[in-house]
Amino acid sequence: RFVIGREKPGQVSEVAQLISQTLEQERRQRELLEQHYAQYDADDDETGEYATDEEDDDMGPVIPGGDMAIEVFDLPENDDMFSPSDADTSKLTHKFKELQIKHAVTEAEIQKLKTKLQAAENEKVRWELEKTQLQQNIEENKERMMKLESYWIEAQTLCHTVNEHLKETQSQYQALEKKYNKAKKLIKDFQQK
Repeated sequence: RFVIGREKPGQVSEVAQLISQTLEQERRQRELLEQHYAQYDADDDETGEYATDEEDDDMGPVIPGGDMAIEVFDLPENDDMFSPSDADTSKLTHKFKELQIKHAVTEAEIQKLKTKLQAAENEKVRWELEKTQLQQNIEENKERMMKLESYWIEAQTLCHTVNEHLKETQSQYQALEKKYNKAKKLIKDFQQK
């Protein structure tokens, strides 16, 4: 069960930190671009100072004019849509930033889902091990039950046999007792004679 949504108030999430960092960097970049565009005419082409390699996924350091290091988002090199003469540059930049924020949010959600998936996989492996152990225990218990049942049947047979012997012995005892009583009576009669 996955829950995707906003965090409760007071919680600081990774997604919220990414968004705030992105907005701060966007503000710095806008100020930097405004300063840069003020220095050049609208007909000049972009020199590539603000373009960075696309090797990094999220952000890379840029040192314009050697004043200070400011992290900005990667921009494609030699792209006319970011030229100072373009009237929609700020809109395109804003749209680009929005897409990067969405991308960062999606990446964070994917990472959370991957973590949950890994936890679910670990749980599944644990359940499989427990299932195997339980099945093994069931098999062992079945074998024990079969042995105990065979012992019980054997004991019942033995009891039945002993019971038969006991009945036979009792009948023999009764016959011997009758003979003893008869012999005793005969001895008594003989003694009287």
